[in-house]
Amino acid sequence: MKKELPSKRMEEIAETVEDMAQYKEDLYEREELKEETLQLVVFRLAREWYGVEITKVKEVIKVGKITYLPSSPEHIAGIVNLRGNILSVTDLKTIFSLPHEEPTEKARIIAIESGVLETGFLVDEVVESIEVPVSKIEPALLTLPAEGGKYIEGQCKVDNKLVALISVEEVLEKRM
Repeated sequence: MKKELPSKRMEEIAETVEDMAQYKEDLYEREELKEETLQLVVFRLAREWYGVEITKVKEVIKVGKITYLPSSPEHIAGIVNLRGNILSVTDLKTIFSLPHEEPTEKARIIAIESGVLETGFLVDEVVESIEVPVSKIEPALLTLPAEGGKYIEGQCKVDNKLVALISVEEVLEKRM
C-alpha cells in the first residue's frame, strides 16, 4: 500500500526541485571569467618599443624647454615646469644605452608617478594605449645587458612588435 504525501508537502518538494533546476541553469549560464589584463602606454625609444602601466602615468606632454641641472646623474636630462610643479626628466636612452638623436616633433614626456616618487620619461614617440592579457606577458629576455635589463620587468608581443615593460619603481630608484 502506497502512502500519499500531503499536498502542502508535495508543493514544498516541487519548489525545492525547481530552485535546484534554476541554480543549475545559473551555474551554466554564467559568463566565462574575464582574464586579467594590463593597460599599457606604448612608446618608442630609437627603434625599440617599450610600455609602462597606464596606472602609473599621470599625463603625456609635449617636450618643451628642459633645464639642465649641473652635477645631476647622467640619466637625468634636466627638469621641466609642469603647471608650477618641478618634474625631473629621465632620459631612458641613457639607461638602455640607446643612440641619442635630437628630439623631433613627436617627442613627448610621460609624467610618471609611483607612490610619492615622480619623474618624466623622455621618449621619441607615444604610439598607443593598449590592453594586454596578463597571460601574454613573458619574462624579460636573458640576452638584455645586465645594466639595462634590471629596468625591464617583462615583455609582450603586440602587432609583430616586441614591447618591453619598464619597471617604473626600478627607474625611480636609480641613483647613479
